[in-house]
Amino acid sequence: MADDRNGIMVMGHSEEIRRIAVSLREMGPHPVWLHGEDAPHERVNCLVAFRPPAGLMASLPNLTLVHATGAGVDGILMAPDLPEVPIGRVVADEVAKPMTHHVLHAVLRHLRQGEAFAALQKAGSWNRLLTRDFAQFPVAVLGGTGALGGAVIQALEFLGIPARGWSRSSGTTLEETLAGAMAVVVLLPATPATRGVLGARELALLADDAAVIAVGRGGQVEEAALLAELDAGRLSAYLDVFEKEPLPAGHPLWQHPRVILTPHIAAAPSAPAVARCVLESMERVARGEPPLFPVDRARGY
Repeated sequence: MADDRNGIMVMGHSEEIRRIAVSLREMGPHPVWLHGEDAPHERVNCLVAFRPPAGLMASLPNLTLVHATGAGVDGILMAPDLPEVPIGRVVADEVAKPMTHHVLHAVLRHLRQGEAFAALQKAGSWNRLLTRDFAQFPVAVLGGTGALGGAVIQALEFLGIPARGWSRSSGTTLEETLAGAMAVVVLLPATPATRGVLGARELALLADDAAVIAVGRGGQVEEAALLAELDAGRLSAYLDVFEKEPLPAGHPLWQHPRVILTPHIAAAPSAPAVARCVLESMERVARGEPPLFPVDRARGY
């Protein structure tokens, strides 16, 4: 039986959002409304959203929890009407494992020279390129002290690939972390301090033929500086996030021969995973506890 006192509004119009609403209905006791349905706003205690429109939260007088649909919360924190209520996010195996799979795929493809062999196959050329030594293939993980970055580093080290993590609290400099790296994984939260963290000066520190693997948030890699390195043939890139999303038609990254592009899907959690986090966070907040994966507003994640 639905608990009419604690309703959930799910913001969005995509199939992914619809499935989150279905999972919440199937897994929990609360009434669930998709934004746009005829929801009695006074009954909504939890808003589930990626980027709520201005004014929406102000129209929900009994809101006690705002919950993200994934690990990122920048779209929530920038809302002008964000009330002083707890904010939760999804940081679980259902996020960490897909992110690790995505990053490993990119690192291993670059290590094993996948693009070069694909070009040789297309040319019909049997050419056994020299094998790269995985033990001499250092990977820099920006955001490596967090839950997702830590999982990536653990997986890389299990495979014998040296990995070094960096964050603003790691005790090492960004320059030391990037110097000579054969790949850099950008897995930072979206904050004013992380915007443009990889510009021309930082990219120049990477080894020749290194790969930039961007899976955190758009705007952390300066695209103009990256394009200059790509056009020069010095770097390659595996990009999942961009300064503007969707990536505009005609953007040079779409057809660049040194880029593999995906549409921000590196760590999209399943609908049941989001529902589990939301429902447990609602229970915790009702008991006066923080959400399952609480957000620190001052730090931005």
